[in-house]
Amino acid sequence: MPAGRWTDGRLDALRHTGDPLADAAISETYALGRQDQVRALLLGFGRNSDAIPDGLPPQLQRYFEETAVLPDWADAALLDRSHVLLGRYQSQIVATLLCGSLPLCYGCGNGAQVLARSQRLTSGVYRRLMETAQFVVDVLDKGGLGPNGRGLRSAQKIRLLHATMRYHVGQLGDWDAGAWGLPVNQEDLAGTLMSFSVEIPRGLARLGVELLPEDREALFHTWRVIGHVLGVTEEVNPAAFDDGARMFDTILARQQCPTEAGAALTKAVLDFIRELLPGPAFAGVGPTLIRRLIGDEAADLVRVPAADVTKALFQAQSALNLGYSKGSDAVPVAADAAGELGTVMFKSGLRLTNKGRRHEWQVPTGLTAST
Repeated sequence: MPAGRWTDGRLDALRHTGDPLADAAISETYALGRQDQVRALLLGFGRNSDAIPDGLPPQLQRYFEETAVLPDWADAALLDRSHVLLGRYQSQIVATLLCGSLPLCYGCGNGAQVLARSQRLTSGVYRRLMETAQFVVDVLDKGGLGPNGRGLRSAQKIRLLHATMRYHVGQLGDWDAGAWGLPVNQEDLAGTLMSFSVEIPRGLARLGVELLPEDREALFHTWRVIGHVLGVTEEVNPAAFDDGARMFDTILARQQCPTEAGAALTKAVLDFIRELLPGPAFAGVGPTLIRRLIGDEAADLVRVPAADVTKALFQAQSALNLGYSKGSDAVPVAADAAGELGTVMFKSGLRLTNKGRRHEWQVPTGLTAST
């Protein structure tokens, strides 16, 4: 693809483009006054490879049927390869998600305005971040994107969550559509997707884990499939890592700016990290990792404080490298075994952190934390 195809004019148009299939399903649900009934029907959906619940509004039934079908270009072998990568590098992937992907997204000023207007996303931060971690496990898990897989069901519900936010946020009196575009528009969706598919491999490299080119492409392909399920249009869901990286860098250059919303969202992530790693000795881990992963300029935009780099980086490296050996990569069988074991350990860790419960994405009926 030509390097200059991600032009301002092209991306500006996408700021006014939503997701017709999901938007129609949510609009019909509210027009029929069935939002509470739908929420109840979908409450446990996806927990145990459930079938689509009976009694959904027609557009919502159609939505679930159509989005359950993976695109023809989805490659099962590449999806399986990504599954192994999750287990092998789970601690590094989580660190990159928390301290790389999310702060970069929060630094995108227009997109952060949407998040700041949803109490569900700005309160209950612990649950929101655990939901995100659980989502990563579910979509990268073996069979997670298969028929009725947990990752597939989670992606379907998150797509409806985005449609719900478009429905409600666009009606707020303080929403400036001229300046910010449509809430949760296609440029914002594309940038968020690339914060996983592009930023995770980049973050791993900054943490000392340089993926093989074929592993990097497999991971990118998996997130491309996930993007398809999430409603990211083909136009901004590139097929190759390098093209996706060019698009991501263009979006960041266009959208990153200091905002109160971005700073507040990033502070919530830092507070979450301090809760996970309590005590003054670990106080600098979050700021140091964010600055290492996204750079000082991007970190300054979201007001990440300075840290005791020497001490915090030593602590961060010790925590991130626990249980990881580069030697296992030299032997494919050992690497695959480590991947399987790491995936089980990671999922068990989420269960223990959640007191035995899975954090499930739910379709809200509004913007508050309770819905």
